[in-house]
Amino acid sequence: MFKQFQTLVNGSEVYLISSLSIFVLFFLLVGVVLLMMKKDEVKYMSELPLNDKES
Repeated sequence: MFKQFQTLVNGSEVYLISSLSIFVLFFLLVGVVLLMMKKDEVKYMSELPLNDKES
């Protein structure tokens, strides 16, 4: 599939590498944010759908 895409667009290596790097960077950033979250915050957010009252 990538070979067909490369033959259609000249200079497509830049687009392929940049889109892959943005994708990987985004998920690494999300992973770091999730690992650095406090356990109290995670517990609060996991119980949000179960709480009827607003705080």
